[in-house]
Amino acid sequence: MSSNNKAPKKRIEYRGKNIRASRTGGISVTETISEDGYGATINTNHGLRLHKKLFKGARMGFQRGNFQFIGRYKSGPFNFNISKGGVSTSIKNKRGSYNLFKPNYSSFKLAGVQVRGKNAAALQLIGIVWSLVATVFKLLWHIGVAALWLVFLTIKWVVDFVIGFYNGYKSSG
Repeated sequence: MSSNNKAPKKRIEYRGKNIRASRTGGISVTETISEDGYGATINTNHGLRLHKKLFKGARMGFQRGNFQFIGRYKSGPFNFNISKGGVSTSIKNKRGSYNLFKPNYSSFKLAGVQVRGKNAAALQLIGIVWSLVATVFKLLWHIGVAALWLVFLTIKWVVDFVIGFYNGYKSSG
């Protein structure tokens, strides 16, 4: 395969409690010690990280002499992330996620093959548009059925009223 033809590759990895082995990242061993919101993580690939939990979903720390601030918040299908590098938000679905502010960070997975970057963003947009069209169609279908049911009930009420009125008039006269 030439270097110009970059076909998506299947993710090959193993994740255990303290060990991770992958095709691209190699093998790494991690151990975390934490107590009362303070913690230390040692990783064979990334070194030592000292960190402090600020509140649920946010922490700050130091790794390799660099300051880190990471905040993550999730509400429904939306994920919000904040770090030194900026803010981003993404929409997650069963096929991956679409990053609204940084589309090149999107992912898409189908039949065990994961795609990332611009191609994933395009596939995610197609999926989101398709989902929106299906949802609008479903909503219009339900509104149409409800309107027809309301028209049917109105006609039935008028017919019953007229028949009842006629039968009452006929029996009194």
